Amino acid sequence: MTPKNFLFLRIKYTQQENTRVQSGSQKVSRFAFAASLAVLSIIVATLSNQEAFGDGLTSETFSATLGERNAELLVQVNPPILTDASRNDAYILFRLYDANNNQTIQYTTFFITVEKGVGEDAVPIMPPTLFHTESGLLRLKVQPAEGDLRIFGTQEQFLNAWVADPGGTVNIQGPLFLEGGIYHLRVEIFGVDNIRNIFADENIPKFDSWLSVGDVFTQNIDYQGQAYNTTIISYYDRVRDFSFDGNNQQFTWSMPFDWNASRIEETNIFVHEEVKIPKSLAGIGDTTSFTATVNGNPISGRMLAVDPYSSQQELTLHYLINKNDIISMASQSSQGDSDMVFTLAPATGQVAQTTGEILTDTGNINVILEWAPDQLNANAESTLTLIFLDGFSGERIADDVNYNLRVLDNNGSQVYSQTGLVAEGGTGIQTIDFPANENYRVEVEVTAIARDGQSIDQTRNGIARGTVVVPEFQPGSLATAAAVTGISAAMIILLRRFVKIVPGLGL
Repeated sequence: MTPKNFLFLRIKYTQQENTRVQSGSQKVSRFAFAASLAVLSIIVATLSNQEAFGDGLTSETFSATLGERNAELLVQVNPPILTDASRNDAYILFRLYDANNNQTIQYTTFFITVEKGVGEDAVPIMPPTLFHTESGLLRLKVQPAEGDLRIFGTQEQFLNAWVADPGGTVNIQGPLFLEGGIYHLRVEIFGVDNIRNIFADENIPKFDSWLSVGDVFTQNIDYQGQAYNTTIISYYDRVRDFSFDGNNQQFTWSMPFDWNASRIEETNIFVHEEVKIPKSLAGIGDTTSFTATVNGNPISGRMLAVDPYSSQQELTLHYLINKNDIISMASQSSQGDSDMVFTLAPATGQVAQTTGEILTDTGNINVILEWAPDQLNANAESTLTLIFLDGFSGERIADDVNYNLRVLDNNGSQVYSQTGLVAEGGTGIQTIDFPANENYRVEVEVTAIARDGQSIDQTRNGIARGTVVVPEFQPGSLATAAAVTGISAAMIILLRRFVKIVPGLGL
């Protein structure tokens, strides 16, 4: 039932009452109802229909125009990773606020629908339901349980909307967050400022968001007669079809995925898989070079981040696949594909290289790393320029980015650390002195996007990880070109000497 139809039926019934509407001990007189109808007749909301899409994230912020107000809507699901303990604090949060002053817009009415899954596999969980919050903040506190959805609370008598408590909370029970995966939230801003201030149906801001609750998958694998515990955390959807081939040391798993190209084009999509392998797993957990694929497509660089330092017992790898990567893969996928298939195996013969582009594990922010001079050396000043890009659009972030920066050596010891840094207009510059010639790990932690010194968005926070090789010629640099030219010249000299011994080679 659409909001417009709902409102029409409610008014029709009230007019038939002829005198008053009664709910509990509260009564609305015929005069008061007539006055409210008059108010409704003169309210015109200068809104344009808007749709926004998100896929594979735990929170998103959408823009909407409410008259003269530049409003933003925050939608967030919790927990980011589903465990038995985290279910105790499961909720969905909605906050509509004025972006000009960060003030929550009070007396907001939301029209919300929740489904689990995408496309034909979507399962309805909560039918279209009206919620009203005087504070402007709505927090649906979830008690995961089998069976039908139940809402606990009171309904106001004008729209029959469920009313949040003074803190903005409505308690619900049902099949929400019983398992990880994609949750599809349809959100409409039904009205603001007053329970009777309802937007015309054609002007209601409408948002579609697919937000994810991470799924934790744990499996013991048998390798050379020993059992090793392996964990995969899928921040997109549930892990399935896991296997390990000990002969080629390859892990394989899949998760449900809709490869519909038009849906992907309309979606701010981001896939993050986190793999934890015991370091005691010789030949796999004690290496840092891997061959990885997604549906047969090789991934490396910013798409595969290797983290040997977060844990003393486990090696952690992050698959970080953004929208452009998925669009490229979708063009090569079969029309009937309904899974995203991952493989992982240790690589042989690969030489570590300095990473020029890294991606945050949450928030989908790209960080371009530019080093100067071109050849990095120990005990010499090196300048790092960091350029922060929106991973969805590919454009530089125009606002300031608050971030922390640290560098770790091969032993995981911290050799450089700075917190509270600000990349003004999306660009930051830092000077680093590497203590020795070796491979290093660089970590950039985004803590907020800010404007005029004030945090305006913390939904994009995350950590990006990369490698720095000291010394190394940077790809594409003048130093590299000179080195290649020198090597080529030396090879020609040697060949010409060889020609004197074996004539007739044409050199």
